[in-house]
Amino acid sequence: MRHRRLAVVTAVAAVLVAGGGVAYAQTQGTSGAYRTANVAVADVDETLGLSGTITASARQDLSFGAAGTVKKVEVAAGDTVAAGDVLATLDGTDLETAVTKAEATLAKATAQLETDRTSQASTVADAATPNPSSSTPTTSTPSPALTAARAKLVDQQKAVTTAQTAATDAITASKTALAAQVTACTVVEQPADTADPDPDGADDSAPAPAAGLSDECTAALDAVQSAQDVVSGRQDDLQKALQDLSATLTGAVKAIGQTSADADADADAGTGTDTSTPAKETAASTATPSTSSSGSSGSSGSGGGTVTAATLAKDQAAIDTADAELTEAQRALTSARLTAPFAGEILSVSAVKGDVVGASDVVIVIAGDGATTVATTVTLDQVDDVAVGQTAAVTPAGAKDPVSATVTSIGLLPDTGTDTSTYPVTLDLAGEVAAPEGSTASIQLVIGTAQDVLTVPSSAVSTTGRTTVSVLTDGKPVVTPVTVGVVGSTRTAITDGLTKGQEVVLADLDVALPSGDSTTTRLPGASRQQPFPTRR
Repeated sequence: MRHRRLAVVTAVAAVLVAGGGVAYAQTQGTSGAYRTANVAVADVDETLGLSGTITASARQDLSFGAAGTVKKVEVAAGDTVAAGDVLATLDGTDLETAVTKAEATLAKATAQLETDRTSQASTVADAATPNPSSSTPTTSTPSPALTAARAKLVDQQKAVTTAQTAATDAITASKTALAAQVTACTVVEQPADTADPDPDGADDSAPAPAAGLSDECTAALDAVQSAQDVVSGRQDDLQKALQDLSATLTGAVKAIGQTSADADADADAGTGTDTSTPAKETAASTATPSTSSSGSSGSSGSGGGTVTAATLAKDQAAIDTADAELTEAQRALTSARLTAPFAGEILSVSAVKGDVVGASDVVIVIAGDGATTVATTVTLDQVDDVAVGQTAAVTPAGAKDPVSATVTSIGLLPDTGTDTSTYPVTLDLAGEVAAPEGSTASIQLVIGTAQDVLTVPSSAVSTTGRTTVSVLTDGKPVVTPVTVGVVGSTRTAITDGLTKGQEVVLADLDVALPSGDSTTTRLPGASRQQPFPTRR
């Protein structure tokens, strides 16, 4: 229901309204008595009447963020706390154990990566070192070729691990964006059309396509596409890094195989014995020359085979996963201490020592000293008239004077939990309200305004067939078509059809009141009084 802020005038004698010098008078014409008012310049506000619930903007529902058993609760409802005060704690035994296990897993994964790096370095070093002969003295100084080979390998190994981590992060971000998109673009399911089924047998109970995407949904779709583009680019980077490292390792294995074959040929020439080994077997054996202290061959990866570029990427992926698990375990351990996010009053406590709580279970509700808000809803027909920044007058239940407020947020998606879809709206109050948390309030939201415009009392406007007012001319009412603007509860803006100072008829005092069966038509927001009701 729409209302206006101007008070309804009930006096018959002349009364000044809204500072515009608008006179209501009772005029005696040649054929009857009329109640009239002058066309005058005034301001008009069109309001939407709503009801809402008062909450503190600094109100916050607190949960531990980790599952566990409550060890201690430090506060009770009504207590005043400072920011950072400990409110409750969980038993941290299991959480500490989880951190220890996560640290061990990360250490093991890091060690495996280092072992596989060393194995690859050994293979490359063997390939870069010529087969020593009896006449060539050994030296501890690496050759320039070996130094260059090692440097190249380190760069390629780093490129693989860096690209693997970047790809993992991109995939995680893409999953997050996709989840947000599903939420933002959810389409309300329509009921099955049993009266007029589709001739093609289509399933009418399936979600209906959206008539138009909301801004939130469109932004979410764009975010998903952007995230997927990043994933594609990161995977391309990883593939290139893997190819470069694989080429280096493959070349090293081949070089070692050739060196071994040459050495066997020299031995055969000296002894006359054929000790040759198939090239493929020689390359494989040279690539895994020794056994490490961990029990695996020097160039064996976690799977027991030759340490390939892909093995190194797998090692890094294991490290990334272990690191994420450690971060989560540490966060959960930190969450075992629930602290006040700001100074305020404890509104409620819903947990006691020994309770088992989930990570998202609300255990304490706190309200700060910040501004107060009012939460309300509007229907699908009303939401187009509501905008952020609009002003309103809010009157808490039992209060005499309203408090000014401003619309700060409007839900983009409707709440479909009721029979009629509604959109949540939040208003911030400009002043203090002496009302308890959760109390109701009436809201007069200004959805239209017109300043310094020609106006008439709303009761003077008739919409029976067309929009008209009756102008008193030579003592008689003359029906005059008009164009209306902003419609107030007591006054309506007239944009065309009248001039300032004209007298419009509010009522013909000689006409009988309409019976209960009468049908009348009024402007939206206009008062129930129609033109020419009899006042006896």
